[in-house]
Amino acid sequence: MEKGQPVWLRSAASRWGWVPALVHNREEVVVRGITVLRVTLRDDPSSASMGQTTMPPRGSECLSPFYDQDMYRSNQISGGDGYYADIEPFEIVLTIDTESAERDELEDIKIRDVDSSSSSSRGVVGGVDDLIGLTHLHEPAILHALRLRYDADVIYTSTGPILIAINPFKSMPLYTDEVMERYRLQGEMGFVNVVGAGGGSNDSADGEKKKRAEAAAAAAAMDDRRLPPHAYLTADDAYRAMMRGIEMNNLAGGGARREMAKRKRRANEVKGSNDADETPTNQSILVSGESGAGKTVTTKIVLNYFAMLS
Repeated sequence: MEKGQPVWLRSAASRWGWVPALVHNREEVVVRGITVLRVTLRDDPSSASMGQTTMPPRGSECLSPFYDQDMYRSNQISGGDGYYADIEPFEIVLTIDTESAERDELEDIKIRDVDSSSSSSRGVVGGVDDLIGLTHLHEPAILHALRLRYDADVIYTSTGPILIAINPFKSMPLYTDEVMERYRLQGEMGFVNVVGAGGGSNDSADGEKKKRAEAAAAAAAMDDRRLPPHAYLTADDAYRAMMRGIEMNNLAGGGARREMAKRKRRANEVKGSNDADETPTNQSILVSGESGAGKTVTTKIVLNYFAMLS
């Protein structure tokens, strides 16, 4: 934690729980024979404008590619005045453990990534589509990224295989047939690349492979990057994983092994056996959240996508 370092400071004065600050001064002092770090934090003068955004041009890549300009939130949750405009100037002196400061393990002070503090950086609202990509992964960084994305009407954010969805409490143009088709084409492209590389051939499947290849080419031409997080993407990933398992097991003769296992179980020769050589085909999607978070609606969205695939 060097002088001039941007940080997050836990503060009850902010409705967000944290305020941006700067390390104004730091010095090592000895207190009762123990060397500690005395840090002076001041408010960040640029923080008043954090969260302020102007209307991006239609089709801007800094927003979800499916947003509707007429329904843009325009910082509604922050009042349009920035997230920290109401924070009074402050200066606070803290005495902290030197080792904890070096390991960034302080409970009330967290390193702030300036690049992701703006409304959009690296061409993505909040800096990342996946929170794992944050330079500093901690509570204030996560909250700030989600807040920036929510204000820009980007309600979906990934954190590894988990999808975070924030209820927008309004209609969103995210669930049209066109959007659904884009995720289907992207999933089809990935499925062809994985299964097609598995080796083996089946003359009866040539027509299906050709159809998949055409879909893959269309997806590649449509967009050269992965689409942003969405309930459709989570559903498609589960569906493709299931289909890959079925394809791989069929290529490896898994169907014959399963049939033999069934016969053995019927004859009580093997009870509850499970062939460990088979590629897993069963998939599950867990939708959880508080009351009113949108679990039922999200489940309907996922089932809608599965119905389209079928």
